[in-house]
Amino acid sequence: MDLHLTVQADSTVLRVRGDVDISCSPELRERLLAALEPPRPRLDVDLSEVTFMDASGVAALMAARRRSLRLGGGVCLVSPSSSVRRVLEASGLGSRFPVRLVAAPEPAPPGAKARQASYGASG
Repeated sequence: MDLHLTVQADSTVLRVRGDVDISCSPELRERLLAALEPPRPRLDVDLSEVTFMDASGVAALMAARRRSLRLGGGVCLVSPSSSVRRVLEASGLGSRFPVRLVAAPEPAPPGAKARQASYGASG
């Protein structure tokens, strides 16, 4: 699992990439909760590149949701992958989160330089 945090004016975006399972979900939970520290109780969690998520990942998302609501904010799931949607639906918790779908960027034309995104390597 790789995590990349971006702090914006009114919210924070945590991009999650790879497998989210019992071995790395404690780190995900810790990073989600830390990202919600005042003055930014709103968190967008980009799950578009998550290849697998088990119930421990859902539990981490629910912990973040509870904290954000206590702080008067919220957690929005951004473009959850099909594997994330499946586990949320199976758990019955999918309706607890607002979801925002973002179109994938169009591929760069041939010969154009690609922009590199940095990811914080984790677990």
